[in-house]
Amino acid sequence: MKGPSYIPNGSLLKGRYEIQHEIGRGGYSVVYAARDRELDSDVAIKLLVPPPATAHTARERMRREVQAVRGLAHANIVAVHDFLEEGPLSFIVMEHVHGPDLSARLRDRGELDVEEVVRIGQGVAAALSAAHRSGILHRDVKPQNILLDTDGQARLTDFGSAKLEGQASVTRTGAFVGTIDYTAPEVIAGRRADARSDVYSLGMTLYFALTNRLPERPSPHLPPPPVADGYRPGEVREGVPTWLDGLIARATAASPGERYSTAASLHDDLEHREQGFGQAVESRPPRLEPCLICGDSEPLGLGVCPRCGGTSSGVADTLIFVQRSSHRAEKKARAERLQALLGARTDGAALEAVAAGNRALVRIPAASAAKVVRQLSQRQIPTRAVRASLAWAPLPHPFYGLLGSVIVVGGATEVAALGTVLMSPLIAALMLFTAQRRLKSPLVDAPKRVAPLPEQVEKKVIETFEQLPSGTARSLLADLVRIGQGLYASLDRSEHHREAMKELTGLLRNSCDAAVDLADLDENLSRLESQRERFPEYADDWIDRLSQCQRARDKLVQKLLEVMAALGEARSHSAEFVSAGGERLAELGREIQIHCDAHASAAQEIDELLGTPALSSGSSE
Repeated sequence: MKGPSYIPNGSLLKGRYEIQHEIGRGGYSVVYAARDRELDSDVAIKLLVPPPATAHTARERMRREVQAVRGLAHANIVAVHDFLEEGPLSFIVMEHVHGPDLSARLRDRGELDVEEVVRIGQGVAAALSAAHRSGILHRDVKPQNILLDTDGQARLTDFGSAKLEGQASVTRTGAFVGTIDYTAPEVIAGRRADARSDVYSLGMTLYFALTNRLPERPSPHLPPPPVADGYRPGEVREGVPTWLDGLIARATAASPGERYSTAASLHDDLEHREQGFGQAVESRPPRLEPCLICGDSEPLGLGVCPRCGGTSSGVADTLIFVQRSSHRAEKKARAERLQALLGARTDGAALEAVAAGNRALVRIPAASAAKVVRQLSQRQIPTRAVRASLAWAPLPHPFYGLLGSVIVVGGATEVAALGTVLMSPLIAALMLFTAQRRLKSPLVDAPKRVAPLPEQVEKKVIETFEQLPSGTARSLLADLVRIGQGLYASLDRSEHHREAMKELTGLLRNSCDAAVDLADLDENLSRLESQRERFPEYADDWIDRLSQCQRARDKLVQKLLEVMAALGEARSHSAEFVSAGGERLAELGREIQIHCDAHASAAQEIDELLGTPALSSGSSE
């Protein structure tokens, strides 16, 4: 049941907009149908009703969101005209779409047919693609925010409104923003959204449109649990085409790296359908192996990421063994720590052998050994490095006693059993060989390396990974480098391929710089969000900088995602890529360089703001 209306029907706002009736309401907003007397046209008025404690901040945030969104002119986006205030009222003037939202359509008619779902998906994906290219995320794609024109065309609305609904996001890092049923797992976990988060929400919306239900979940108050390979509507509804089933599964994959890199990629697969499905724009990026030490993505096939000591210099000639212990409880504790580190990658018996020091944990280059031993020691797993050529040394002493017994027993056998006497040393040698081979077989094998990048580029990648913290910048660069390696390996060293290789390697170098800037932007955002209360007299400055930093961050993420999509497309259509000389990659490289140049001045402004006297005095308390 609706509460009392905030604005009576017939009221006139700004002497121009006549309120006709209420259309609907959300947590902190009410939407009215209105008439623009000046232009003699229908409009929608969205009245903001945030909690009093955050009203000023909410209005300023929404004012800036409207300023950004009103520049989006797209057939599938509900136009935003203005943000106005009259007395205590703050409201947004929008285009009025005469038609229900997708949620109401599903409630009234049930699940949609495949063609209608595809048409809606194409429209919303096109709208998101246009917004993402402008550095604008929606953050709350769901059936209620998709309006259907009288001709059935999908219109996406309420850009930025999720920030109003989630007021805590204004002042605290990682606060939840959006509608939990359709929100990507990484956002629920506290990570910042990017274009792939909107892709997930659209995928869940299409799943709902096809089935008129959400996937199974443990509680109505909890979101559907993340599924590695995504949700398949074909499992609950017959007749869903295989290509559409796979498309939605990819869009709703738990890991952002497994989804479509961009909304444009999703749109193209919806458009191409069965013809070349999954390769219309980009090939699916290869799944990355995690680093042995920290569990983050490891793109170079080193087994251990550069930050934890992985290096491409030298051959993997050193084995890492867990130090032996005579205490059963300590062996068990080490096995449990290894299990926590490795996850489900190994079985219990093999783990026990490693924890006991009877089998190597990993084989790495000697240059990485000292740092890996240090890193594992910090995780309370004491280890030692042994050259592979000396791997017989770690064999347990009782084993040598057993070998001696074999030889002694053989020698003590009666002369008549001459064959036994001769065979005993051979048996002992075979036992030694077998034990040494098992000892030298590491529990964790580094994945097979793709053909290495040029030395200078690989050095740049390794140096970048050494300084990047865990987060979006690191995972994006890992995916991008892995796809770039695959593309580079597919090119030969002929004159015909030389220009394309040059543009590819240049783009990878620029992407490393962009990833460092992205990590810096994320850190600045965290600083701005966490320190808001320390200088309230600078609130408007703070909101300006926060909005600018957020927009710069989203634009940079989008550029890196576009690079990933372009690399995937180049891998799928290598002949066209080579013939074009890598022109698209060169263009993206130039665009990324522009973003990096702009970042330097923006970072300086944020440092100046965070260094204000108000902040300094607050931090000294």
